[in-house]
This record gives sequence, C-alpha cells and structure tokens, in this order.
Amino acid sequence: MTSGKTTSGKTTSGKTNSGKAEYDRSECTACRGTGKLISGFGGTPHEVTCPWCGGDGKFHPGRDAQTGEAIETAAAD
Repeated sequence: MTSGKTTSGKTTSGKTNSGKAEYDRSECTACRGTGKLISGFGGTPHEVTCPWCGGDGKFHPGRDAQTGEAIETAAAD
C-alpha cells in the first residue's frame, strides 16, 4: 500500500503535505509576473519597472535588484 508521498515531502498529486499547490519559481514574486510595481518613492505613487525581474515578469536566480544586474558567478576550476 502506498501513501502517495515522495521523499521530498510532496505528494504525487503535485501538492505539498500541507495541501497547498507546488510553488512555481518561474514567475517573479515581487511583481507577480506583471513586470511592474507601484512605488511610493518621492511621495506620489507611480508605476515603475520591477527591479527583481527587469520588467519581464520571470524569476531570475542571482539577480541583484539593487543594481538591476545578474550576479556573476565564478567559473568552476
């Protein structure tokens, strides 16, 4: 008899043990995939390009939102 659970803590139905759907890391979480945020900097709310995804709405591992550039990784020797 199988329980439907994998060793990663997720069930074979694609949900975690808590019943929530599996997290999708392809979409930028800061802007929810829209590529835009509302900034209150300067006192007046206005729309700006999301610094975490650069405006494309996709998650970029290693991207530095402070500089707007991807973090360079050292080549393995």
